[in-house]
Formats: sequence, structure tokens, C-alpha cells
Amino acid sequence: MGGIKEAELCGAIMGDGWIEEREKGFFIVGDPEEDKDYYDKHLTDLINEVLKINIKPKNFRYWRVYGISVYKKNVIKRLLSLGLAKGRKVKSAFVPDWILNSDKQIVFSFLRGIFDTDGCVFCQKDYTRYANIFNSNYHSKIRIRICSISQKLIEQIFSLCKKYDFRCVKRMLKGGFSCHRNRSDIHILEINEINSIHRWFQELKPSNPKHNTKYLIWKRFGFCPPNTKIKQRKDILKNKLNPYKLYKRG
Repeated sequence: MGGIKEAELCGAIMGDGWIEEREKGFFIVGDPEEDKDYYDKHLTDLINEVLKINIKPKNFRYWRVYGISVYKKNVIKRLLSLGLAKGRKVKSAFVPDWILNSDKQIVFSFLRGIFDTDGCVFCQKDYTRYANIFNSNYHSKIRIRICSISQKLIEQIFSLCKKYDFRCVKRMLKGGFSCHRNRSDIHILEINEINSIHRWFQELKPSNPKHNTKYLIWKRFGFCPPNTKIKQRKDILKNKLNPYKLYKRG
């Protein structure tokens, strides 16, 4: 039904895209600052190649997002033929069977797509009594997370991760995140184990600089400051900004 690129696109759309219930349009959007490089330098080319179209991303000022919209019937039919569900927030979203039953390359491509769009990387301080001074003062504990309102989707991703020996946990957050308007229950997959995090980036090869910059900063310095913008993280990696200076002292 599809190959490596189709699997990655399915993952990306399942993360941050949707097909209108009436099959009139297809949208995929992200943050206009953090995700712009990913759309401009990777996802748009992937969409154009797989769907055989020629579109460019744009700002949707009303939604305050950046991304792509397509209204061609043949494109919608092609996406539906890949096993994607319809609707803006699909509680019944699931991994298509052809991906579930495929080889490692296909599965990893799907995971890369959904992680690039709807995943996150974040670092926390160590608040345990066993923490040393460095880990208690700096955000040194790195985490990978994928969230969805679809329990089935997270359970399937969890099974795929376990199949390929990524140590992970899954849990449910009742009522969603307090900072979001969406109050649906959120199902969460999280990878905390260091070796699994290294393997995730080495083997899946994520394409979104939003994630890669955080991982590379953490890998180099042993921590990544919270609430940074992508420009700040690029400057840190270019040695133009000292990450220690982003912490207030005294």
C-alpha cells in the first residue's frame, strides 16, 4: 500500500494533520516559529513527492499556525487509501495495518513522522534526594514524549517501541493538560531511559530541528535550558550563546 515515505507522511498527518470529515480538504500545521524549518526544508518536499503535487507552506494567521492546506479530491482519496482517519481530533486514530505489519524501516519512518509533528523533547531538573548539585540546578533529565487523545494509537505506538527494544512507559492524564483548551483525556507515551533516547535519535533520525536542537544541546552540555526559542538553541550550538547564562542566579 505504501513505502517508507508514505509511512512517514502518515505519521506526520496523524500527529499534526487532519482530513475534513466531508473530505473537502486536508490540513497539516505547526508552530510558525519552532516548526517553520521543518516545514520549509523537509515536510513540504515529502508531501509534494508522495502526493505528486506542488504546494508551499504558509501562515494561517487566524489560527496562528504555519503549514499546508490542500483541497484536491484526488489528494484526499490518496490519503484515505493509506488508512488515515477523518476528523479534526480523532479519538479513534490508529496505526494503519500495513504499517503495523511492515518491517523496521517502515515502522521507524512512521514513528519519525509522528514524533516530528506531535512529539516533544524536554529536560527536567532532578529533584530527588540523590541528585548531585549539577543535576538539581540544571535541566539534565531528558525525556521524549508523544501524546494523543486516542488510547488505541498510543497503545499501538507503545507496542511498536517495545518490539524494537525502546524502554518506554505509557499513562493517561485525566482532563488533558491544564494549559490547553482541549480538555479530553490525554494518553502519553514517554521514553526516559538514556540508551533508548540515544537510539531514538540515531536510528529514527528525526527531521524536525525543534527536537534535534534540544537533544544536541543536552548531549553536548548535559542539560538543556527550558523555554528556549529555536533561534536561541541554534545560537547555543554555534557557540554564540552560553546556555548557563539562561539561568538566573542570586
